[in-house]
Amino acid sequence: MKTVILAAGEGSRLRPLTQTRPKAVLPIAEKPLLEHILVALKAVGMDDIILVVGHKRERIQSHFKNGEEWNVDIEYVVQNSPRGTGDALLEAEHKAGGDCLVINGDRIVEPELLKELIDRYQSTGDACVAVTEVENPTAYGAVTVENENVDDIQEKPDPHEITSNLVNAGVYAFGADIFAAIRQTDHYGELKLTDTLREYIRDHPLHTVQYDGMWLELSRPWDLLAVNDGVLSGTDSTVASSAAVHDDATLGSPVVVGNHSRIQPGARIFHDVVIGDNVTIGANAVITNAVILEDTVIKPGAVISDCIIGSGSEIGTLTSVEGGRADVQVDGELYTDVKFGGLIGDNVTLGGNVTVEPGTIVGNDVHIESGSTLSGRIPGEAHVFRG
Repeated sequence: MKTVILAAGEGSRLRPLTQTRPKAVLPIAEKPLLEHILVALKAVGMDDIILVVGHKRERIQSHFKNGEEWNVDIEYVVQNSPRGTGDALLEAEHKAGGDCLVINGDRIVEPELLKELIDRYQSTGDACVAVTEVENPTAYGAVTVENENVDDIQEKPDPHEITSNLVNAGVYAFGADIFAAIRQTDHYGELKLTDTLREYIRDHPLHTVQYDGMWLELSRPWDLLAVNDGVLSGTDSTVASSAAVHDDATLGSPVVVGNHSRIQPGARIFHDVVIGDNVTIGANAVITNAVILEDTVIKPGAVISDCIIGSGSEIGTLTSVEGGRADVQVDGELYTDVKFGGLIGDNVTLGGNVTVEPGTIVGNDVHIESGSTLSGRIPGEAHVFRG
């Protein structure tokens, strides 16, 4: 039984981060997202893996290669244009052949779920899907279950359509008949796997495996903070042996500090902070609940909270990225009352004494003059002057 990981999409809601990289390589604790999936698969003996890649695929292929470092065997299939998850799985048909475990490449689950799903499939011979309970099913594929089988799937239902809080967890076990079902699916535009399953259940049983363990999805910018919090919870701090942390700096827990990063005197790094490789945290800077990608410089006295900072950026002296809650528009959809200080893209320069208000998203290659106040969305390559 092979595993197919669907990791071809751009993840447009995560822009500007995904303009230069696939979301499968975004950092979760000390590892890329996709590595967490590989580790879970290896733990249950699933070491024959097909990776469906597309957007910025070279970043995935150059990092994971043939999978030897993780003791798995990786083959690649390319989805050249974003035509949906159903189409992505169909691209893998010639390598998957028959039975296959299928995982969305933006989900982190525990190995126990994978084992239970495989066992249920092998004992029944019928297709299976993992379902989990969430507070707000309107953002997911809501699932109606009857006698442990899927009775209906609704993608992002309206509140009045919700009959339960169970949603599709994005992990499946299928036989070879799923590929014929995908080809026969009526669709307009993208061919989603959920479109196929809605038709599939008319004539086939689709068993459910209910799951209440760790289930982390990376879809919107603030999810990167939440997923890191979920993975880091209950763990100890991890500081690379090549990192330099000054004796007068303070590290809370849990914190991840990457290779060759430097934390200078008086800096205070509180809980749930992931610092990538070759990052400099200046004297007396204060950081909490943040993800800071590689090659970034945080200058002295900066205060950063509930924030993501892209690679190669510079945050000026005494600049403040305010944490807190805000209404944020992402990919044409408004999300209200989100805990999200902001997202600073790659190769951004923020001058000194800049204030970044909660919910701000700054594009890649932006230059912000000292003393500016930012809010809303700043497009890539902009030059912002103090007004």
